[in-house]
Amino acid sequence: MNRASAATAAFRWRGKAGTLLALAPLLCHSEVPPGLVLSQAGWRERRQAWLQQLAHDFAGTGVAVRSCGVDEDQTQGSQAGHYLSCLDVAVDDAAALGAAIDAVFLSYGAVRDDAVVFVQRMATARLAAVAATHAVEDGADYYAFSLAAGERTDAVTRGDVAVDTVYLAHEAPAPEQPDLALLYRALRELRDLCGPQPLEAELVLQQQRVLLLQVRPLLLRAPPRCSAERRRELQRRQRELLRPSPVCAGRRRVLALMPDWNTAELLGRHPRPLALSLFREAIADDAWCRARALLGYRRLGATGLLQPVAGRPYVDVRASANSLLPQTVPAPVAARLADAWQERLLQQPALHDRYEFAVAQTCVDFDFAAQWRERYAGVLAAAERDAYRDELAAITARCLQPAALAAALARFTRPPSLQGSRSPLARAGLAFALIARLAFVHEALLRSAVSRGALAPERLLALQRSCRSVTHEFLASASSPDSFGFLRAGTFEITTPALAELDLPAAAAPPPPVPFEAGPAELRALQHLLREAGYAVDAGQLLHGYCRTREAREFAKYGLSALVSQQLDRLAIAGAARGLDRATLSWLDRDAAANAAAAPARELAAAAAAAHAADAALRLPVVFDPRESLRQVHIAAGTPSFVGNKRAAAAVVRVDAQTAPDALPAQAIVAVASADPGYDWIFARRPAGLITAYGGPNSHMAIRCAELGVAAVLGLGWERWQRLARAGHLTIDPAALAITPWSISRPT
Repeated sequence: MNRASAATAAFRWRGKAGTLLALAPLLCHSEVPPGLVLSQAGWRERRQAWLQQLAHDFAGTGVAVRSCGVDEDQTQGSQAGHYLSCLDVAVDDAAALGAAIDAVFLSYGAVRDDAVVFVQRMATARLAAVAATHAVEDGADYYAFSLAAGERTDAVTRGDVAVDTVYLAHEAPAPEQPDLALLYRALRELRDLCGPQPLEAELVLQQQRVLLLQVRPLLLRAPPRCSAERRRELQRRQRELLRPSPVCAGRRRVLALMPDWNTAELLGRHPRPLALSLFREAIADDAWCRARALLGYRRLGATGLLQPVAGRPYVDVRASANSLLPQTVPAPVAARLADAWQERLLQQPALHDRYEFAVAQTCVDFDFAAQWRERYAGVLAAAERDAYRDELAAITARCLQPAALAAALARFTRPPSLQGSRSPLARAGLAFALIARLAFVHEALLRSAVSRGALAPERLLALQRSCRSVTHEFLASASSPDSFGFLRAGTFEITTPALAELDLPAAAAPPPPVPFEAGPAELRALQHLLREAGYAVDAGQLLHGYCRTREAREFAKYGLSALVSQQLDRLAIAGAARGLDRATLSWLDRDAAANAAAAPARELAAAAAAAHAADAALRLPVVFDPRESLRQVHIAAGTPSFVGNKRAAAAVVRVDAQTAPDALPAQAIVAVASADPGYDWIFARRPAGLITAYGGPNSHMAIRCAELGVAAVLGLGWERWQRLARAGHLTIDPAALAITPWSISRPT
């Protein structure tokens, strides 16, 4: 038996300090910083002697005083983050060092003489990492690396900075990236030494050295899962995605989760088949691009917005880009622009949820020229660029006219007999898509007015808060939801209850919107920008149009939600008559849910549920290049959107579609992965703040939080959001663009 095999055979978990000290002499690809273990009894009896020894042993450096509870890092539980650790404590300050050791012992609760702390030389970092042999959430067969650059060794575990995550399939070859290769070798060595138990390690890169700060058993919610065969199937599917399109210009084809219609926000990361098929009927089959064509954008015919991969609602970015180019743009120009937009998204995937604000230029706002120079200089010849700009400006001018909004609202309220042969959902979806496009154009112009200095950021926020959307009516009647009982968390999901089925706690009526009145200097500055851009509306009309389109968008969103809810209830009633419950129906597409006989429907549902469960173990990027292998998936650190100007500090409460409203305490910071109108009930609980994994600066929750003065951080990304959602308390400071987790028991 070789040395490593013998070590593995003899290995047992000994808690934080014991495990590290046992592994230290065996490691070749990482090293454990030196440290000393202090018992509670020894510390109490020899306090001054210990302080002197620590000052001697760690002279010239700081130390980390790490918790080492008896129930920490054991096979029956990790207790990760449960106890206090104090980092970067100066050893030459006896009072501070003693207070830190006392605080860690105190965090254990009951005093035990055999309780210990681990005082360790403080490491410096250029890259901090948390690495695991399996995906933490579900045991999927990936080595998972969460990475944060900088000097802080706890950057990943705290969750208050952006973190990159890399998933490496177990069957994949060793990574080529130098830093990742070092971490990979260290993790593989730990796995070999510690045996088959899944594990998680905190690692630090110092130049080319890997330091091991902690290793603990990983207690998975489900047994480890293998998806190698499913990844091979997806590799074959990827080749199909590279085929040319008969209607879309451009050689590239990129898929992404949020660049158009915020699909992950509306549907979640992995919707069931019925929800996906209803969204397609309402929006994604053709309403999304037909609405744009009516305004002068490129006509694509019946081109679908979505290209689902493993059940994820990916947007076809090439199709989206084509739908946002003027109809008159020549095909070669359209191809170069579509490819350039997709290339920028690939290079900066964190922009996937602010695609039209930071990637594509789909209207001529007041910053158009500067953005063009920054992003796409050289993509088009000067004459081509000017023609494109002029054609796009004509569409923008059309969107600014009050008549455009009146026509779109008329489509939404027109009697069904005059609507033609399309389904009610598709008709409502088309009207909603028109209104949403008008609202976006107004939003883009006002945001660019801020960047040009015509409006201060806080004045735009005041303008937003002056809009009286349907939300105020909803909150005023939240405790008796007769008018809004159709709303459900997960608008398209049949298994979630409508609000009419829930007991909503009484809510205080929201304060009325504060009227906004632009000052003379603001009006002059806006008027100057409008003349410069060549638009025939005045500043007052622009501000009025901004509020009107914003309010109309929310009205239409609620209207579409009502139609979807009615459709779901009809399907549920028809399904019950055939002996099919809502859960079974959720696994069928719309046609099967409406028409399939009971026995085949159950077989189809069971097969779909099994496929969904298998696909759930796959890790896919938010921006997906079909040319790249899915055996190594990089989830780039997101750039979240901060909303509001009011600081909030409160306990974090995680909410999902199954959360009962009375289970959410008032004045909490709400953590919800993604949220549509069905989650608006949370505002009846007067939340102090909100964090989401998905959602950009123009998302549903961005609008709600701006209107109601709720501090929010939106679009954190799935990995970082999960860490923050597990924090005891958070502080959100939109003005400082900061979000900080903390424990209620931490020293002040």
